[in-house]
Amino acid sequence: MPHQPDLFTDEIPASSEQTVNNSATALKLTTQDSQLTPGQQRFNRLLERIEKLKKQLLELQAISDAYRPLYHQTIAPLRERQLVLTREMVLWLDERLQRKGLTPTQKRIATTILCNLCEQLAAHGDEEMQILHDKYSVESLSQKEQTRIVEMRAMMEDMLGEPLADDDSLETMQDVFNAGMARLRETAAEEEARQQARARKRKPTAAQLKVKAEQEEAETTLRKVFRQLASALHPDRENDPDEYARKTALMSEANAAYDRRDLVALLQIQLRTELTDTASIAKMAEEKIASLTLLLKEQAQELEDELHHRRHAVRNELGLESYETLSTANLKRNLRREEASLKEDIDAMREDLQLIQDDKFFKRWLKDHHQLSRAISIDDFDDWEMESFRYK
Repeated sequence: MPHQPDLFTDEIPASSEQTVNNSATALKLTTQDSQLTPGQQRFNRLLERIEKLKKQLLELQAISDAYRPLYHQTIAPLRERQLVLTREMVLWLDERLQRKGLTPTQKRIATTILCNLCEQLAAHGDEEMQILHDKYSVESLSQKEQTRIVEMRAMMEDMLGEPLADDDSLETMQDVFNAGMARLRETAAEEEARQQARARKRKPTAAQLKVKAEQEEAETTLRKVFRQLASALHPDRENDPDEYARKTALMSEANAAYDRRDLVALLQIQLRTELTDTASIAKMAEEKIASLTLLLKEQAQELEDELHHRRHAVRNELGLESYETLSTANLKRNLRREEASLKEDIDAMREDLQLIQDDKFFKRWLKDHHQLSRAISIDDFDDWEMESFRYK
């Protein structure tokens, strides 16, 4: 394999990291006369947590963007070669089954292997393999899919405790799964609404009234900060093309921050555009420490959720296990491991394709596969079939 350039970096760009650090410093509360109050300390800790999460998201984006091209350039051709060899095996099995010399048991084993492989290839869009599968299988791929849909529907209905609505759009397992999960979310929302309705009938406690007041004040504060920006940055009031473009970009940034309830980003824009200063932000924080802290807690939770989901998506795309840390070193190690495994499987498949030309070897190969299939689950068997045909 030609030498690949090192596309990795353990650090996010210096400019991005500097922006993050500067924003945290600018908004942090300080005092010269006395120690910070517990509320002010919580405010600063939340700021630090938010900036740390934003930095982690930037690092994740930088690492995955640097690694993704190398991963796909390396792995995609090997997987394609694996599919080509799998297809060759299917066609050879099809041809061999047309000839005499196999016992009924051997024919059954060979047919099972052929159908499993055809199903895998058909899932990649190979229509000829779907036709070949249906030629040998008692149950067509369409019938198998319908069976799985029925099983998925039964599972979802068992979880719901009620039948899913009959809907012509539920044509695939994914459709049924999505419909079931949507109904589960609706059920949870309905239960939450009932609990809230019951809670509203009860006289609120002092603590509940306090929480409600803080939430309302937080919403008011967020709207106020955004409206100040909208009033000052509305681009339609500008005749100068350069200033119009600048304010359009800033307004777009402010709208996005407001949509995701990002108080920190809104305050940063105010600082950058000199609509406020650190002293004014500190004064507002002292006056509205509870509502601002509530907004920061919500924002930190949303960032944690986003980081969790994005890490899961990157691991899934780039072949890491759920327990493996997303780092440049682990991604490189996994690439080498996956590349070596695929090459080993491809070599074994090539060797098998040559060796099974000998009928005596082929029959031993069938026996070996049959014994293995009895020792593992059918799902594992399917996966194993796609990976290797090596005679043990």
